Amino acid sequence: MKDEEKQSQKTVPLKSRKVGRFMKKRWVYPAVYLAFAAVVLASVLWYQNDASNSKDTPNSAFDNHNKAVPVSVSKEVFKMPAKDPNSVAIKKEFFDPDASAKEQEAALVFYNNIYYQNKGIDLAAESGKTFDVTAAMSGNVTKSVKDPELGYVVEVEHTNGLVTHYSSLASVKVKEGDRVNQGEVVGTAGQNLYDKDAKIHAHFEIRKDGIAVDPVSAWNQSASQIEKLVDKEEQASNKEEKASVEKSKSDSVQDSSTAPKKNKEKESSSTSENSKQSSANDN
Repeated sequence: MKDEEKQSQKTVPLKSRKVGRFMKKRWVYPAVYLAFAAVVLASVLWYQNDASNSKDTPNSAFDNHNKAVPVSVSKEVFKMPAKDPNSVAIKKEFFDPDASAKEQEAALVFYNNIYYQNKGIDLAAESGKTFDVTAAMSGNVTKSVKDPELGYVVEVEHTNGLVTHYSSLASVKVKEGDRVNQGEVVGTAGQNLYDKDAKIHAHFEIRKDGIAVDPVSAWNQSASQIEKLVDKEEQASNKEEKASVEKSKSDSVQDSSTAPKKNKEKESSSTSENSKQSSANDN
């Protein structure tokens, strides 16, 4: 019997005994689990990193299969609203309150026996013929109608509360709700009843929150630059208005303070005259 037990003990390999003892230790199974989890996590991260670096996903503007990435339209600057700017000229300027009397007179529109200030500029071709009127800046068409006095009218809304106005058009190429790009034709120049003397022309305005801006000062200026310019002008105007109000108040205070003195002088002069008359009567 003892011989058989000895024989069975001899048949068990020494290596198997060590493995069995190793597996009986408490920290073995948690360690194996953590190692397996680490392998799985590393595989997932590797797969995601490989997918993000694939050729189908561009990392920059140059990786988009040679396709150009559009630039923000906010970097656009106002341009002359004519397809051929060199063939047109300004026939009537914007009415500037700070201009000379002669310049202001030239910027007036006479209609129905009334003079109106020109809130924009009038463009006409040197040849006197019609020409294509284009969008001065990209934007959305908010108005495209025919006015009985102004002809066809188109208005385009831009960023920063800016609106461009095109009128005295003989025809239009856009409708309300359209998106127009800078330089795209919006209509053709024509005549209107409001300013007959201008003949064939296109009237163009730039407005910031309803305030008219001189288009000539807006050339090559971005929407944000025009916004700063208008804000600066408003601040200066408010400052002048405030100074005028304060001056009128000070003048009224001075008038009220000098009034009692004048009354006293009148009273004293009348008293002296009365005393003189009474003395003369006594004599």
